[in-house]
Amino acid sequence: MGTDREGRVVTFYSFKGGTGRTMALANVAWILAANGRRVLVADWDLESPGLHRFFHPFLDAEAIQGTSGVIDMIRGYEWESTRVDDRPDRWMEQYARVGRHAFSLRWNFPDGGRLDFLSAGRQNSDYAASVSGLDWDAFYNRLDGARFFEELRADMRRHYDVTLIDSRSGLGDIADICTLHLPDTLVDCFTLSDQGIDGAARVAHSVRDRYRRRDIRVLPVPMRVDQAEKERAEAGRLLAMRRFAGLPAGMTEAERRRYWAAVEVPYRPFYAYEETLATFGDPPGSPTSLLAAFETLTGILTDGAVTALPLMDESVRERGKARFRRRTEAIDDQIVLRCAPEDAIWAEWLERVLTSAGMRVVEPDTAVGSAGSPAPRALSVVSPAYVAMRAGSMLDTGPDPLAVYVADLRPLAEFPAQNSANLVNVTAATAVERVSRLVGRPVPPSVDGPVRYPGAEPLIFNAPNRNVRFTGREDDLANLRARLRGGGSAVVLPVALQGLGGVGKTQVALEYVHRFKSAYDVVWWIVADPPQFVDTALADLAGRLGIVAGPTLPDTVRSVLQALGRGEPYERWLVVLDNAEELDQIEPFLPQGPGHVLLTSRNRAWGDRANPIQVDVFDRAESVAHLAERVPMISAEEADRVAEALGDLPIAVAAAGAWLADTGTSVADYLRQIERHGPSTLSVEATWDLSLNRLLDQAPAAYRLLQLCSVLAPEIALDLIYSDEMAAALVPFDPSVSQRLMRGALIQQINRLALLKLDVQGGRVQVHRLLQAVVRDRMADEEIIAARHQVHVVLAASRPRGDVDDPSSWPRLRMLWPHLEVSDALTCPDESVGQLLIDRVRYLCQRGGLTQAEWFSQEVDDTWSERLRGLEDTAGAETLGRQLLHLRFNRANILRRMGRFDEARDLDEAVLAEQRRLLGPLHPHSLMTAGSLAGDLRALGRYAEALERDRSTYASWLQVFGEDHPRTLSAASDLAVSYRLIGDYRSARRWDDEVHQRQRLVLGPTHPHTLLSAVRLGSDLREAGDYERSAALLTTVYDTYCEVLGPDDLLSLGAQVNLAVSLRGAGRPDEAAPLFETAYRTLDERFGPDNPDTIACRSSRAANLLAVGDAARALAEMTAVTRAYDEELRLGPDHPHTLATLSNISAAERAIGRGSAARASATRVAGELRKVLGPDHPHTLVAEVNQAVCVAEDGGWIAARDRLRETAERLSSVLGTEHPDTLCCLGDLALVSERGPGGTVTEDLDVVADRLAGAIGQEHPSVRTLRERRLVVLTIDPPF
Repeated sequence: MGTDREGRVVTFYSFKGGTGRTMALANVAWILAANGRRVLVADWDLESPGLHRFFHPFLDAEAIQGTSGVIDMIRGYEWESTRVDDRPDRWMEQYARVGRHAFSLRWNFPDGGRLDFLSAGRQNSDYAASVSGLDWDAFYNRLDGARFFEELRADMRRHYDVTLIDSRSGLGDIADICTLHLPDTLVDCFTLSDQGIDGAARVAHSVRDRYRRRDIRVLPVPMRVDQAEKERAEAGRLLAMRRFAGLPAGMTEAERRRYWAAVEVPYRPFYAYEETLATFGDPPGSPTSLLAAFETLTGILTDGAVTALPLMDESVRERGKARFRRRTEAIDDQIVLRCAPEDAIWAEWLERVLTSAGMRVVEPDTAVGSAGSPAPRALSVVSPAYVAMRAGSMLDTGPDPLAVYVADLRPLAEFPAQNSANLVNVTAATAVERVSRLVGRPVPPSVDGPVRYPGAEPLIFNAPNRNVRFTGREDDLANLRARLRGGGSAVVLPVALQGLGGVGKTQVALEYVHRFKSAYDVVWWIVADPPQFVDTALADLAGRLGIVAGPTLPDTVRSVLQALGRGEPYERWLVVLDNAEELDQIEPFLPQGPGHVLLTSRNRAWGDRANPIQVDVFDRAESVAHLAERVPMISAEEADRVAEALGDLPIAVAAAGAWLADTGTSVADYLRQIERHGPSTLSVEATWDLSLNRLLDQAPAAYRLLQLCSVLAPEIALDLIYSDEMAAALVPFDPSVSQRLMRGALIQQINRLALLKLDVQGGRVQVHRLLQAVVRDRMADEEIIAARHQVHVVLAASRPRGDVDDPSSWPRLRMLWPHLEVSDALTCPDESVGQLLIDRVRYLCQRGGLTQAEWFSQEVDDTWSERLRGLEDTAGAETLGRQLLHLRFNRANILRRMGRFDEARDLDEAVLAEQRRLLGPLHPHSLMTAGSLAGDLRALGRYAEALERDRSTYASWLQVFGEDHPRTLSAASDLAVSYRLIGDYRSARRWDDEVHQRQRLVLGPTHPHTLLSAVRLGSDLREAGDYERSAALLTTVYDTYCEVLGPDDLLSLGAQVNLAVSLRGAGRPDEAAPLFETAYRTLDERFGPDNPDTIACRSSRAANLLAVGDAARALAEMTAVTRAYDEELRLGPDHPHTLATLSNISAAERAIGRGSAARASATRVAGELRKVLGPDHPHTLVAEVNQAVCVAEDGGWIAARDRLRETAERLSSVLGTEHPDTLCCLGDLALVSERGPGGTVTEDLDVVADRLAGAIGQEHPSVRTLRERRLVVLTIDPPF
């Protein structure tokens, strides 16, 4: 068990409790660490964890309470297993990493020794439920739990020399994990009672006999042996030797007797009162001490490598021993913390520092002294909030008070300078030092843990501005903080603030965020209404976390949720989802892991899925305080009357305060006005009516803006509010808003009456849903319809001018999307709004949300189709019909990307026929659909038909729009693809070269379309046999794609796969292999195994496996690819892709010695490709070369020679005389001619090999193969 080999896992087990098992483990661990070993101790006694007690002087109590452990690790894996089906390879390792949960003891061990502690789990309110609620049968049978524990075991062995697991007693699922699945060695602890011996022996023999393949070493260890009862001890020892017959295994009988004589742990009363380590409690050198027994056991475990605890300075040992001793707490060990509620986070941190320094923080009401025992000292957190609290009440700071200043304030007289510490603008380490010095304690070794230093701002912060007029709610905030801190299990249960609309749920959440933000590294606020954009808001966090955005929105969201779940790079995070009303739509986006999730919602159904906190209306004192803060001249009696009239509803109280402050109206007049509305239940609406009437009278344009905001989503970007398009809608009400500067004044007029919340920093305004409803209620139905239509026009006019395919347009489009559904844009007959809806479909498709794009396109299709059936206006019907056809063109693109080729073709054919009838064949929409139909035909393997359609489509684009129009260039690029697919590589290269040069000038060198044409040009170079130039070009393009779009974008992955294919063509399959592996893993994870691009990558990857010599695995992969093409994509057995893979299968079958099967496959492929692609297609010719090789090796030398001679002539004509495929064919012909009976050698093999070396290099595998006088076979790659 030395450090020069993989670590070992040792479980300490006992059938019965009370054996001293945990103490033995703790002492063995210390002895090993003191001898320079890296040791992990794991508390797996989940139902009664107690291992930490033996290390308590070297552990932080709060770390034990707040740090994740065994159950959190298991629950985290369980949650991820049930969350999604498609996960990356080796994902399980992420959840089986012990290092994410373990922490080191505070002790300097010599020679690099280390003792890390893995707790049973966070000791919070969820712990017992988390343990008892785990279904172990389901964990093993459905969630592959055994494999998880194997990964965990491997991680332990990889990172530690020794892992010691403290198992629970008895029999059961948890004990089985510790005794069977994890250990290399089982230390079976028992007392010398009959029951103890029998139970332990049964377990030992079960482990040895039933699980022989694990070869677990079993070490029986008698415990608590009382030497005062010598005869009974000897009888018990003899009985144990009989019951444990044959154990320990691997010893002679003499060695076994010596083992039983030496290995036992005596009973020592000294250790019965406190959990004390014998490494400190016993002096070294005593052969009968507990320490000596543990040293002997350590020697057995390490095969004699570690036999004793290194000598420790006696003063060090005594000081360590004293740290275990229970003592009566002195008054100097206690301290009282006093702070304003706003500074609660500072109190949390100070409590941790003081506890680490050996002090105990006590509650003020328990810190009462007496004549013989003075009260503890008080430590006050001095801040502006504390000063304000101090001015409003008498604070008892007690005798000799202490203070820490957390803000730059004038020193307070009651705190002498020597009793004060300034923590403003200092580091955490300096702050700890100053606080320790202030209370007269040495600086603790470490205060790292779950409580973050409040003097540091969050590293990532995204939340609305703080409400400077926030009032009261202290009980709600304290409860919220306690609930969130009490959580923290691996499966985070969100905390939900629940209550009626207008009670202030959002404001409580917002105050919590700002008050406790320093407790978190990451704070991320998400507006969850409408719920369709929660995923987008989560994806925005990716870049801030250092996560490269995925090719699709769902991919990016998945990466963010996984990073939060792992706590990487930050464990202390807070995600807030405001107005989370739709449970089923929002719950999939709730992160799990070590952070906190906070919801606000009116939906009581969250009570079953979250920790609910009911937020009620203000209590009367809070209402009065808010009104007094807003209207300083109001009396307490007047404020009470207003609050009574409004039912203490916070949003109404705030509106009333704003109205009174803005108008200067007396309270009596205000109450008379709202009383006209009748009962107090209508007073809320009445309050807003007063404010709305005032706004309408004083600023009609601002009132109209508020009306328009009432039919939008509650959160609206200032860019949209201040836009020229919005201004155009307001000019009839106030011509001055045509000046941009005046638009800000409108917002301020609304804000002054508390009718919206302005967040300048976040670039948005928020209008409460209740207020939106009140504003709409003041409008007639016709007015609402008109407002919505005006909003639709504003949204459509705000559409970016660039194409949806251009990533630079995406930020502005995202600003518009949340308002489409809320404003009911689907019903708008305006053509520009219809185009915006089509843009939404295309945007979703571009961002990879194919399922969502298909669903939304169908919803729009259904709505428009129904409207079209009822339209009598001919012009309107023509416009809507044209847009409906264009929508269906986009839907066909979605279907093709999803691999539903037949559906896409049928839809494109129907759309194109109707477009040509209505619009004519040269209309841009007709031409776009024609190009899409050609793409369908290419996907279905109908290359010749696709070529003819691409020729016609390109000619039409050229005629109508000219040669440099982006659409014309795209059509030319598609034409080049069709040329390549029919095997005309020269034409493809000519078109791709021209397109690429023009796109560089028209679109720019880094535009995605320009880079795509460069990838296609790289493919042309490869097909021409110029592998090195192809690889060089594709390397540049791939690097640029990664910079522009990120490495996981689909276009980047396409460049990566093409680069890998070219590297293999250049004879560098080992360099290609990691590119194939990472690309395939990403495609499989993000798009699924049945996606066309995933299958194409898998096919090329399989060919690379063959190139690196892994023929068996290559064959298995190629067979799976063939099945996927035939069955999953339904391309059929005669599709060119299926046949190309079958040709590669023949090469793999030949490589593993299955010559007959190889010949049969090659013969079938060659014949079918002649029919499907024609006799002169390069793929047909490659298949014929492979067929001839198989025939030759089967003894048909003459037939093979004739076939190779004919094929070489056609290859020379099609590809050129110096193309590598032509030369490989000629090389095979030379070899076959040499070996065949009576044949004439038509080519000199050495000359051919030299020509091939000139084309692809002397070290290329094909050149070496020919020089070794072996036949060469070729592979085919599908297009990507």
